[in-house]
Amino acid sequence: MKMYEFRWSTRTLVGAGLIERIGEYATPSSAAECLLLVAPGEAWAQPLVQHIATRLHEGGWERVEIFAEVEPNPSWETVARGTERGKAAGASTVLAVGGGSTMDAGKVIAERCGAAFLCTVPTTAGTGGEISPWAVISNTQARMKDSVIAKWPDVALLDPELTLSLPPRTTLFTGVDAFIHGLEAYVSSAATPITDTLALGGMNLIASHLRAAVEHGDDLRTRSAMLQGSLLTGAAMLHAGLGLMHAIGNVTGGLYHEWPHGLILMRCMAPVLEFNQPALGQKFARVEPLVEQVRGDVEALFAELAVPEVEIAEADLPLLIKRAAANVNARTNPREFTPEELEGVVRESFMVV
Repeated sequence: MKMYEFRWSTRTLVGAGLIERIGEYATPSSAAECLLLVAPGEAWAQPLVQHIATRLHEGGWERVEIFAEVEPNPSWETVARGTERGKAAGASTVLAVGGGSTMDAGKVIAERCGAAFLCTVPTTAGTGGEISPWAVISNTQARMKDSVIAKWPDVALLDPELTLSLPPRTTLFTGVDAFIHGLEAYVSSAATPITDTLALGGMNLIASHLRAAVEHGDDLRTRSAMLQGSLLTGAAMLHAGLGLMHAIGNVTGGLYHEWPHGLILMRCMAPVLEFNQPALGQKFARVEPLVEQVRGDVEALFAELAVPEVEIAEADLPLLIKRAAANVNARTNPREFTPEELEGVVRESFMVV
């Protein structure tokens, strides 16, 4: 039996309306303390940011500094601006509200500005990053994504009401990401009985509710199931690692920001599974029905939503292969691979033009 460690140090609360009680979970110890609210820069987030700022003031925060500038696939330049804002304000607490991009930026900003407390509030059901110290930040000059370890969140608030207005495409792409977190963690070379249980539980929730969440986004029960499924697969990923789907996916996303992460992952899921098949054995049989269900639902939804193929340039292929082979997620892929085999998987996954 191999030795392994399991750690989930983030206090995690799940429930509708939690954001209305934000002051109970992120509290100042004195009137002089400052909270840095990190949020997306898109217009949809502005009313939510103002609502949360009001609740924070009611909860005893006299000083709330707002940094609502985080873009999808946040850059190091954005992180630097947020860190500077946090340091200038002397922020003791960082509250990161948004999808994986905002929470990733918030974790690094909290680490770098010396904040003692970090609270994460996901608005998508996709990353599981609310309980993880890992962050993915874009190096725009190098056209790559850097995976770094930053601050562990102290508290995560999962309020499904915040996901009710998520558009169908975003719901689909983030849901696919969450499902593949569970799938890759389950077949990972570092999987354990604990991570298997988390991955299976999360994959079941997502497979059972993904299509309904896309087609009936105002259903709170469905949104809650997706959010909890994402939490479980995120916890499995945190401890078991991932595989070639994410190694390829993160690198491709670094080169081409226009392609959503979940879309990239879905396009390479079948080719990676086919390549890994000799190493999966009977264990995969337990999740194969879930995989086939999600594949069928996603293919139908891709057709309904007119989702395009992922295109990459032939000229970028050597760099993509080199970076994917070296990516941290490739280390726990269940089957070893050569550069030539990796190139074959990529060519099967995307349109190379």
